[in-house]
Amino acid sequence: MDGILLVDKPENITSNRLVQKIKKKLEEQKVGHTGTLDYFASGLMVLTIGKATRLTEYFQGLDKEYVATGELGKITDTYDRQGKIIEEKECNISEENLKDIILSFIKTYPQLPPPYSAKKIEGKRAYQLAKKGLEVPLKPKEVTIYSIEIIDISLPFFTIKVHCSSGTYIRSLIKEIGDEAGCGAYTTALRRTKVGEFDVKDALPLEKIMKMSKKEIEEHVIPVKDALYFFPEIVLDEGFDKRFLFGQRFKVPYKINGLVKVLDKNGNFLGIGKIKENQILQPVKVFN
Repeated sequence: MDGILLVDKPENITSNRLVQKIKKKLEEQKVGHTGTLDYFASGLMVLTIGKATRLTEYFQGLDKEYVATGELGKITDTYDRQGKIIEEKECNISEENLKDIILSFIKTYPQLPPPYSAKKIEGKRAYQLAKKGLEVPLKPKEVTIYSIEIIDISLPFFTIKVHCSSGTYIRSLIKEIGDEAGCGAYTTALRRTKVGEFDVKDALPLEKIMKMSKKEIEEHVIPVKDALYFFPEIVLDEGFDKRFLFGQRFKVPYKINGLVKVLDKNGNFLGIGKIKENQILQPVKVFN
């Protein structure tokens, strides 16, 4: 079984635990995820299965979409509802002012990850250091918020839909909105609704997967060549397909620069290649 499985993660389970449950269900040695979701969060997880695990990195950079709810006037140590409240402030802000603040975050800017995050610092996860009470020396990372839709404002709560670049922390965004409002905020609910063009509406709930047969699940696995919709496609003539599989470099009749998905004349996926200057195709990941 090789391909991509879209799973709707429920709240209150770790991403790793979800992967382990599906791995056991499929009796599959190789199952990976293309981006974690917080324990308290729900929504879309894109899992790579079998040979597709070798392509995990290419899915990690896709844009994301989330629906999140924040509560103004409180800050927790984790920036979400799982943490301890470390600060409370009265929040005197109008709905109109809050709307202006929220929409002001549609931009590219350096965002500081939450102390409780999976970011690695000298080989340790940030949350491991934070749990021990150690200072977490996190560095800002440039992120882009492409759009924000304000779904509801019922002060002190607000709900927004965010389309953002990979690596954006919504917990940080909610807190930043609260900081701009002068009273802080924390995330009370978080749901990932899209990864690239993959939509949670097309995902299988974990609970349903656990009741399905292996064959039924397999029917929902997206083939690798379809899952890699974001790469240009090239087709190799007979003879050149074997050269590609042997790792050879050669000229192709495609004026494309960068990564491409490579198929043979029968539409079989051969792997990922990179077309360099002078139309030379360099095999990157080969699927024999």
